[in-house]
Amino acid sequence: MILDNVSVSYDSTLVLQRVSFAVGEGDIVAVLGPSGCGKTTLLKAILGLVPHEGKIEMSNGRVGYMPQRDTLFDWMNVVDNAALPLRLKGTKKSEARGKALHHLERVGLSDWAFERVYHLSGGMRQRLALARALVSNSKLLLMDEPFASVDAQTRRRLQLYFSQFLHVEGITTLLVTHSVEEAVFLSDEVVLLSSRPARVRATFKVELPKPRTLHVFRDPQYQTMVEEILRQVLAFGT
Repeated sequence: MILDNVSVSYDSTLVLQRVSFAVGEGDIVAVLGPSGCGKTTLLKAILGLVPHEGKIEMSNGRVGYMPQRDTLFDWMNVVDNAALPLRLKGTKKSEARGKALHHLERVGLSDWAFERVYHLSGGMRQRLALARALVSNSKLLLMDEPFASVDAQTRRRLQLYFSQFLHVEGITTLLVTHSVEEAVFLSDEVVLLSSRPARVRATFKVELPKPRTLHVFRDPQYQTMVEEILRQVLAFGT
């Protein structure tokens, strides 16, 4: 995916200003920036939900989206939650369930397929949200602070899980986060945005081995990169 001079305005207020960067096939790019700078607006522009200037180029139109809080329906079972995007497109229930079951197996939830969602833990809900995002065979995954609503231990487990999963599956991913540590741990590149109107302040290549494990958090290279990005964040008041 390539973003070339992407700008977004709400009425007369400029939110994004000539934002440009690329996400290579199979890569994970993390976007950092201050609250309210326009990170979620950037995702909405990619999804085609808000008008924009500039170019957004994608290899295909199949995009999965994980919002800040899951939009699962507690009164439905797990497989029907995962199948919902297909059902909304008119896919027959049996076919949609079959595809959803495949993705539930990918995320380790096949044994829970016919349980109600309210039985799931926070981490399991996020894995279900991932299955739903991928059920249409999405090749690009947009993640908007997907771990913000879970506790610290669950967040760490999900970071480890997603690092392994996205590496093995080779899914191109754009991740919005407020956490420098999370950005460095999960991504191949970190893009730092300014305050509004948001523009690219800096980019950082992350050259740590993948898939990443708990040992990465003690790696001097990881710690050095986190410190370097934090210095930039604090210097710009973000």
